[in-house]
Amino acid sequence: MKPTDIKTLITSGTIIIAVALYLIFSPDPQDKTTNEVKTPPHSQQETNETATNHISAQYAQQVTGNQLQEINYLSINDGDTFSIEMNGEKHKVRLLMVDTPEMNYDKGKPMPYAEDAKVFTENLLKNASKIELLFDVGPETDKYDRLLAYIFVDNVLLQESLLKNGFAVMRYINKPNNTLEAELNEIQVKAQDAKLNIWAHEGYFDGKQFDEDAVR
Repeated sequence: MKPTDIKTLITSGTIIIAVALYLIFSPDPQDKTTNEVKTPPHSQQETNETATNHISAQYAQQVTGNQLQEINYLSINDGDTFSIEMNGEKHKVRLLMVDTPEMNYDKGKPMPYAEDAKVFTENLLKNASKIELLFDVGPETDKYDRLLAYIFVDNVLLQESLLKNGFAVMRYINKPNNTLEAELNEIQVKAQDAKLNIWAHEGYFDGKQFDEDAVR
């Protein structure tokens, strides 16, 4: 056998061995999907809220079937009631499903945490880049002609912020204006468990009304 023939055999053998090893150890294209890590779809709850219970504006619009309307802040009455301008007209807004302690303008001394709630709401509204109003599926006004609405301040629901910080409680829940009741209740429970502000005083809110004697 000539030297050139030997060289050819060695080269051919090396190639054959390499091909064989590739065929043995390379992954089967049909098995590719079994090796990929699939990201499970978000659950309904994860879509509704993040781990911090943030209720997104997109979700709120989806479940109410209504659209956000941009508004301008004018003045404040207390933590859950304030005046706004919408479509060139002045309105007073009453936040849906939450209640803050009363300022008692006509009676004298504010209830405990009333001023704190007022300052909290006022600071958010005064310093906001964008404020938006969203109606629920029920009546848009109450007997005092106040707008009943959810308010988003820079994409964060004001009701959520008040409840999360223990400056408001869930109250005056009237169907069908209660679409976000379950989500807001979860937020309140966390503030209650952490004994934040209003919840730091056992019995201050008994589920129906505020009892100032429980604080003083």
